[in-house]
Amino acid sequence: MEQKDIRFRKQRDLGVVISDSFDFLKQEAKPIFRMIGIYVLPFVILYAGAQVYFQRNVLSQFDLTNPESLMADIGPFYLNLFMFMFFGLFVQSLLVGTYYSYLEAYIKHGRGNFQLADISSSFFSNSLLALGANFLFAVIIFFGVMMCIVPGIYFANTFSLMLFIFIFEKKGISDAMSRSWKLVNSGWWNTLLLNIIGIAIFYLVSMVLSIPTLIMGVTNVFSSEITNPADYPNLYWVLSAVSSVITTIVFIVPFTFQAFQYFNLAERNDPTTPLNPQE
Repeated sequence: MEQKDIRFRKQRDLGVVISDSFDFLKQEAKPIFRMIGIYVLPFVILYAGAQVYFQRNVLSQFDLTNPESLMADIGPFYLNLFMFMFFGLFVQSLLVGTYYSYLEAYIKHGRGNFQLADISSSFFSNSLLALGANFLFAVIIFFGVMMCIVPGIYFANTFSLMLFIFIFEKKGISDAMSRSWKLVNSGWWNTLLLNIIGIAIFYLVSMVLSIPTLIMGVTNVFSSEITNPADYPNLYWVLSAVSSVITTIVFIVPFTFQAFQYFNLAERNDPTTPLNPQE
């Protein structure tokens, strides 16, 4: 594939947003995955290991044939689940903060005009920004879902660009929320379809990677030697961990969609307005 400097700030229809996103990922795959491998992958592997430990621990403690025992153990389960979910939020924030730092440098300096060492100092600060924005986003979606499923979907889509705006423009979380609200509502349905496609890609990859463990799980169900899923062979849990690592990294696909959609909508709404202080 011919190497080119991909311009982010450009009006695109839905198909071009998707195709340009994949072109960018294919072209920049080597530095992106080197960066992720150095700065993010160790935490992703730790998260996958924690996920396997959590699953095995839960399955080994719960007696699914005894409802009374199940209810007695539900309290510690929810506590562990909350801690595990928060760790997952941290890992996702680290991934997006690091990845968006790369996009920020690419947009500001151009392709090939910076090294990973030049931007490594911004990984941690941008990841902290991502963690705060992700936590707020999760709270908003939670209350939206509690009100009804439809408000939850509306909030999730309307604030889907908030994270990128917060990191890229660095004007505060309230400004990022209002900016996302304004931009997304100028192309709400296209943004929704783009987010659905991103989520579908994530779950499709997850389903494909889960096939080996699904086959092993079905095989062990009919084994007379294994009465609890926690006793599945180690290979089953290794494959589960590998699947978790890969699917976590696949999150960069919808993140890329959202970055391109941000510039697409910004160009349509205010093409003469600088998007950040550096422009």
